[in-house]
Amino acid sequence: MSGTLLIAGTTIGAGMLGIPLVTAKAGFLPALGITTAVWLFMMATGFLYLEGANVLSMSRRFLGRSGKWLAGAVYLFLYYCLMVAYFAAGAPILGFVLGLGDSLWGYLAYGALFGTIVVFGIKTVDRINYILMIAMFLSYAALVGIGLPEVHSERFISQDWSKVVFAAPILFSAFGFHNVIPSLTTYFDRNVRVLRKSIFFGTLIPLAVYLIWQWLIIGVVPESAIEQALHEGKPATAALQSLVHSPWIGTTGRFFAFFAIITSMLGVAFSLVDFLADGMELKAKQSSTRAFLCLLVFLPPFLFSAIDPKIFVTAIGFAGGFGEAFLNGLLPVALVWVGRYSRELGGRTQLLGEKPMLALLFALSVTVMILEALFVFT
Repeated sequence: MSGTLLIAGTTIGAGMLGIPLVTAKAGFLPALGITTAVWLFMMATGFLYLEGANVLSMSRRFLGRSGKWLAGAVYLFLYYCLMVAYFAAGAPILGFVLGLGDSLWGYLAYGALFGTIVVFGIKTVDRINYILMIAMFLSYAALVGIGLPEVHSERFISQDWSKVVFAAPILFSAFGFHNVIPSLTTYFDRNVRVLRKSIFFGTLIPLAVYLIWQWLIIGVVPESAIEQALHEGKPATAALQSLVHSPWIGTTGRFFAFFAIITSMLGVAFSLVDFLADGMELKAKQSSTRAFLCLLVFLPPFLFSAIDPKIFVTAIGFAGGFGEAFLNGLLPVALVWVGRYSRELGGRTQLLGEKPMLALLFALSVTVMILEALFVFT
């Protein structure tokens, strides 16, 4: 249960707020198909990571020094992009609650509060994650309940499968959880049976949440309003709020977005601490060392988001299309291929399909990166 909720909490985050904005053009049935396909892909590469240990250690062992530095650079790029996105989206909400507004003090309070939580370690994050997950699901259920009477079934008829592929990069970001696998591997003393169940159920929950969420937004919000929200860089909750005239939906949507962002950010933050400790060969369990590592994790996103509060869309887009596709697609395939077939290390295979399955995952990863490049540069 602990592993399931931590993976689910890490998965359900800021990316969810953008999913309907990129799948609505294709229609609900194509959205269901691409969402399920990305879930299967990300779960499969999660199983691949169970065949090794920490990303840096695996890359150095199987791909050499250059492979280690490349993996490390992409890892930092991806998760710092996500941290910047979480700061940009979450700090203004906390500032609103504390009466600080969208000011520098709001960003500072946001970083200080959640940085302190991560300093205390994974057990503290685990317990707080339970509370935040419950709050997130309650606000999510309330939001769905409020919007349910406004659903128009005729909006599910439209389908355009040619447009659905461009939703893959955002969905890659929305299903990212691999960063917590090394920490959970240590936390559960390398119990692969528990880890496999945690990955399956921990990603199945977000799949159900995302499908219901897209059904609601596509069924309630006209395509023109979704297009406007996407153009202005606003989340799906803002588009929903503009059409459903309820005094509660604005507050409920704001709290749901906040809880979704925080549950995801906590997982990313503590995994970044462990990653930096592994790369710098430091003992993260020492309080002074952990405080220093937390400062390295929280200070850069604080600065970037405070300087440019509108950086959210840019950060989440690059994280999903390039970072996730490489780090949680190409990299685990390469590591497992070298470990299984070049080094012939043996051991229990965590994903069936052998070479054809690895080749398919590799090809799909490259496809997603090309799609993101086309979206960014055209």
